[in-house]
Amino acid sequence: MEKMLDSTYRALRFFTDKIVGYFAALIMIGATGLALAEIGRRYILGVTFHWGQDAVTYFIVGSISLFFAVTQARRSHLAMSVVLDMLKSKGKLRAAMYVRAVVSFLSLCFYVAFSCWGWPTVERAWMIGATTQSMLLVMWPFQAMLLLGFVLMALASAFQLYQDVQAIFGRKVFPWAETEEGLEI
Repeated sequence: MEKMLDSTYRALRFFTDKIVGYFAALIMIGATGLALAEIGRRYILGVTFHWGQDAVTYFIVGSISLFFAVTQARRSHLAMSVVLDMLKSKGKLRAAMYVRAVVSFLSLCFYVAFSCWGWPTVERAWMIGATTQSMLLVMWPFQAMLLLGFVLMALASAFQLYQDVQAIFGRKVFPWAETEEGLEI
């Protein structure tokens, strides 16, 4: 069982780090290039694409949404670690492990809820043909990027919760995976 979980988590991490991460970076580079082109067109030529601002905005937001999954999988997301740091400095490593497990559980609940709520939203946007303000770009691909980011964050959080719970019982799983803020398990 442990070997299957380890190989599944490694596959997820490869997918998020190497495929989703680089795809998000390419989208960000493309959106930045479009933004620079639009600046040049506006101030040098005096014209712009009427859909340019929408495209730049939505591609950047979509890229960031996808990269959230990478940061979650690496445990490098924004974190309020004051409680963990305080417990760790007082030598209460076990209490810090419990707090981290609770945070992982709450994160998993949030990501799963958002993923369950997001699917009907993407489906509805696709069915009605919702568009951006410029009326040229359809919304569902950008909503799908956000949804994919949350689904991948949920999967990563599930593995991290398992890692945290096993650490409480003194078992080390996924020794290759990052731990939070140097809190070794």
